[in-house]
Amino acid sequence: MRGMGGGPHHGQRGHSDSSAADDSVEPLKITDRRMLGWFYRQLVPHWVKVLIGTVAMIGGSAAGLAPPYIMGKLIVDRVMRDQHYELLGSYIAMLVAAYFISSLLNGVRMNIMHILGQRFVLDLRVDLYRYLQRLSLSFFERRRTGDIMSRLSNDVNAVEDMVVHGTDTVVSNLITIAGTIAILLYLNWRLALAGLWPLPVFVVSIIIFSRYIRPIYRKIRDDLGDINAELQESLSGIHVVKAFGREDHELRKFHHRSYEYYHASVRGIWLWTTFFPFIGFITSMSSVGVLWYGAGPSLAGNPIASAGDILAFLGYLMHFYQPLGMLVRIYDTFNRALAALARIFQIFDEVPEVQDAPDAIELKDIEGEVLLENVSFKYQTGEMVLKDVTVHAQPGETVALVGRSGAGKTSVINLIPRFYDPLMGRVVVDGHDVCHVTQKSLRQHTALVLQETFLFNGSVQENIGYGRLDATEEEIIAAAQAANADEFIVELPEQYDTQIGERGVKLSGGQRQRIAIARAVLADPSILILDEATSLVDTESEQLIQQALERLMEGRTVFVIAHRLSTIRNADNIVVIEGGEIAEEADHKTLMAQNGLYAEMYQRQFRLEDIWADEQDMPYPR
Repeated sequence: MRGMGGGPHHGQRGHSDSSAADDSVEPLKITDRRMLGWFYRQLVPHWVKVLIGTVAMIGGSAAGLAPPYIMGKLIVDRVMRDQHYELLGSYIAMLVAAYFISSLLNGVRMNIMHILGQRFVLDLRVDLYRYLQRLSLSFFERRRTGDIMSRLSNDVNAVEDMVVHGTDTVVSNLITIAGTIAILLYLNWRLALAGLWPLPVFVVSIIIFSRYIRPIYRKIRDDLGDINAELQESLSGIHVVKAFGREDHELRKFHHRSYEYYHASVRGIWLWTTFFPFIGFITSMSSVGVLWYGAGPSLAGNPIASAGDILAFLGYLMHFYQPLGMLVRIYDTFNRALAALARIFQIFDEVPEVQDAPDAIELKDIEGEVLLENVSFKYQTGEMVLKDVTVHAQPGETVALVGRSGAGKTSVINLIPRFYDPLMGRVVVDGHDVCHVTQKSLRQHTALVLQETFLFNGSVQENIGYGRLDATEEEIIAAAQAANADEFIVELPEQYDTQIGERGVKLSGGQRQRIAIARAVLADPSILILDEATSLVDTESEQLIQQALERLMEGRTVFVIAHRLSTIRNADNIVVIEGGEIAEEADHKTLMAQNGLYAEMYQRQFRLEDIWADEQDMPYPR
């Protein structure tokens, strides 16, 4: 399925000129021809099943075309009109055989093609999820989670209707229609023209219908994505909604989104409920034409067609217009599916901003030396957040990043595991430019403990084991003990098998943070990144977490963003960032002696802490 979007059609991202290179390439257009071409290319690996299914289609359709001829030309004309009753048994046997062969081959065809369709959709869903995993963080920052989920579920399901039901029906019905036209022309071409006169009106109507219905179906898919995004966002923030009493506000927003979806759906319903009855009336006029023309006398005074001919023609017209009507309904399904597939193509056409170079190497065992050299960086929308920053950490050193909110601290640590690439400069780990090593191998040597801990909906053991999937139960328990987490885990109802709910909602903030630390301990990284890991927990939890962090930091290269400056006094190097630039850099003692920005921040924080302690009549933990 990699060929869906034409693959990553932009060049590999480099250093300073990468953004310009990407901006100069126009994205591929999403057209029906491109989507259908991709669709048929995906069938090539399954050509054997397609061939068997096609043969069954042809055989089943051919057998299905025999009964009208047997009933009209043979039984009515030869047996009843010409009174050859001795042939009735043979003709009935032929009729039963035709029905049996048609049913058998259609069963084979449906089984093969529907199973193939389900496999096709399985591959599409998995490939789409795999590609989402490849995309850079910036993509997920631009898109709403609910809309992405809608494309992975609702839009793929819409494509499933086309693949599983549509393709099979289209091919078998086209075979039936082609065979029916050939037989009608063979039996009586004048009568055939009388029965097929509504066909041009039919075709023109479909063209007009598709021109109006496709944009509506595309809007329906977009509105459904908006509903999912609105729902996911409001449910994720339900605590905030209830805390501010904004239930009615959220209901109004959700009602507005739902009404937009309803309005678009009603427009679509109005179109096809008007179109399909009209088409039904037009096609029913074909039998009127056959009866009017066929039952009338010719110029010589004789009937133009026999009763058997008319019966056969009416049967074949049913074989013609019934599958033609099904094609119209399938065409409606195709319009829905192509609208959904276009949204899927939009994801496949996304080019990861951060990609492995073609000659990228695997980063093996490392010492942990990290160098950010003359790094400048900005996000896709916004001003420069880092300007010519150089930070160097020797193996085993702790580097603290401090500064005001928005100074660029988080941007620095995001460059180390290569979540983003710098606009200028480079990031080097153990002498290797991170742009020349694989992202996976780089991140295997890096672990993050963030301010907002994310835990999965699963057991305690599964969440800790996420740090190393092949870890034993004993290793998981040892990691929990090192993180001061074992003491509360053993008191849980099912201990390490306790389900902690979505985002670890059943645990306190300090407990969630200690499980995150245990996860990092188990990963055993050479480079550790701590982003204000104790800023959102209470005092008692902070002491336990700080102890766990100190154990985790031993022997590793550590980059730490600290909310409380007292926690980084022992750092080997403290980098003060102001406005995206390095304002000061030294150890704690030297920076305090310089009496600069760091000393000012440190003293201000301690004054605030002393005020807090006085108000609480207790010492502030330092």
